[in-house]
Amino acid sequence: MNLTKQDIKYIDKFLEKKGVKYLDVRSELIDHLATEFEETTNYGLLEDYLHGKIKFIKEFAKKQQKTIHWTYQKQLWVQFAKFFFDLKYISILAVLITLGYVLLQYVTLKTFTFVCFFFLTALVLYPLFYQIKYSKAVKKVQSMQSLFTVTSLPSVFLYMFNVVNDILIENFVLGLIYFSFSIILGMSAVIIIEKDRKRVLKKYYQLIG
Repeated sequence: MNLTKQDIKYIDKFLEKKGVKYLDVRSELIDHLATEFEETTNYGLLEDYLHGKIKFIKEFAKKQQKTIHWTYQKQLWVQFAKFFFDLKYISILAVLITLGYVLLQYVTLKTFTFVCFFFLTALVLYPLFYQIKYSKAVKKVQSMQSLFTVTSLPSVFLYMFNVVNDILIENFVLGLIYFSFSIILGMSAVIIIEKDRKRVLKKYYQLIG
């Protein structure tokens, strides 16, 4: 039994009423439910079929949201690793190390620490512009919302700065490791956002027609 456009709209409204608020998650569910209904002759009315799938719908939506979130977190660590084996990113890392070394020749360790802090702050706040610009998409698309959470891990190092500031200034090696790790992680998050932002937006505009 082939579903009409009206049937598809009905499924969409049904999912929305059941708390599936994200368009991309609803899209995945609609595709699955419509295909199953069309390929199975055991079901009668579409309404009865959907009511029998409420448990599945809630579990699917919850799982899909987690899957999207952890996909970006995995991308973050893959991108982080590229700074140590991909020639392109090794070059960027080499430039950063050189700039850091040159800066240390002219400023105190305390000043250098605060420069690193503000650079990390800029990386963590970078997605804020896009969150404001695409606020409508962020609210409606789980993929977009999860994309911007990749800065949550680098931001932990930012929040911890006040706690460990004195230790970092006194211990140069520890401070170097702290900021190197957090800044590379922050840069990785920015790279992922730039890579995936247009793809997610394209999908969003397709979903809203």
